[in-house]
Amino acid sequence: MTGRRVWWYFAAFFGFIAAVNAVMVTLAIRTHSGIVTEHPYEKGLAYNAVVAAEEKQEALGWKGRIDYQRGALQFTLRDQQNKPLTVEKATATITRPTQPGIDFTVELTGEATPVTFPTNGLWEVRVDAAHAGVHFQQSKRIVLP
Repeated sequence: MTGRRVWWYFAAFFGFIAAVNAVMVTLAIRTHSGIVTEHPYEKGLAYNAVVAAEEKQEALGWKGRIDYQRGALQFTLRDQQNKPLTVEKATATITRPTQPGIDFTVELTGEATPVTFPTNGLWEVRVDAAHAGVHFQQSKRIVLP
């Protein structure tokens, strides 16, 4: 091999790396909306209230369970002794972490509530429930094949 040929191999290799990086940067810029959370400043100011509410919920010792089977979503709540608690109201906020704009909310009943997802993939299910005037919140990620 001549020195000139080796130089062209090096140039082609680094040119290929630069082209792949340029494609990846372009895709990253075009597909990311830039919004991570709505109203970040206000959420930051309310952080201590969120931490206090979480500590209060943990002190109750309640355990929530979110199940999604055969197209139906169900939420159950149990106390420290594993006895079922009656949920007065439960709302599931279902979001897609990787794609904004297709999030939706479902009111849950005591039975399994039918839920139709717009697309398969990763979903975040956050349930806000109330029992005896006490607020309870739990989330779970589910993957639809």
